[in-house]
Amino acid sequence: MMDLKLFRDRTYSLAIIAIFVVLFAEYGMLLVITQYLQNVRGFSPTDAGLLLLPFSAGEMIVSVIAGKLMGVVGSRRLILLGLALQITGFVVLIAGLQATTVIVSIGLVFVGVAAALCLTPITSLAMTAVPPDRAGMASGIMSAQRALGSTVGFAVLGSILAAALAATLSVHLADALPDPTERKEVADTIIGNANPRAYSAEIGPGRPIQHLDAATQKAILAAADNDFVEGIRFSLATAVVLLAFVLTAGFVWFPRGNGSYSLASEETARESPLS
Repeated sequence: MMDLKLFRDRTYSLAIIAIFVVLFAEYGMLLVITQYLQNVRGFSPTDAGLLLLPFSAGEMIVSVIAGKLMGVVGSRRLILLGLALQITGFVVLIAGLQATTVIVSIGLVFVGVAAALCLTPITSLAMTAVPPDRAGMASGIMSAQRALGSTVGFAVLGSILAAALAATLSVHLADALPDPTERKEVADTIIGNANPRAYSAEIGPGRPIQHLDAATQKAILAAADNDFVEGIRFSLATAVVLLAFVLTAGFVWFPRGNGSYSLASEETARESPLS
């Protein structure tokens, strides 16, 4: 069902990795930013959805013109620009988490535009790198990578957030809760509800801890808010590292021009009677 010789082509293999990482970063970001908007900033699900509109609008608008841009500047340049813009968007998000939602919205626009710029040229570059008789198989593999990237992004970035909370939250609750047993109970309650499989409206510091007095609850929620922000930053930084790796590899290895050295061209040349 899968011809492993396809992966001998450097362009195709790198395109597969690139599309996985782009969707990994994009969908993982959506999970942790939704948690940030609802649980740290306290927006309702409706308001959080409205704040995500710049991301959706940017991706939708640029997707319409990405094909035309690819014909003008070429796949390589558009992919590298998209990856660079996605990294920029993530950096803006990381910087804006402790600032205002305006900065967060700007970061979301960058990420949405970047993803739209990347996906069409990556797909085109990958499909031109394989022999025509393997086009269906190659397309199926790319579709699988799209699904895997988004799913793994949810799982990994959400798990990184939960792991960061597990590593730091109990320590930061020490001033509010001197009793180790009670501190562990409260930390476990917050961390347990930060499970990436849970509904975002039920996750994290937005949930009151009912059995404690108001002053202690306030101190706990302040510590949890701060830990959530730092955990989200760490999650987004992980995505930035992966995107930077793909950007560097793409700059070095994505073909200039029409990528005539690809496996598809080699197969064509081998079948030619003049070869």
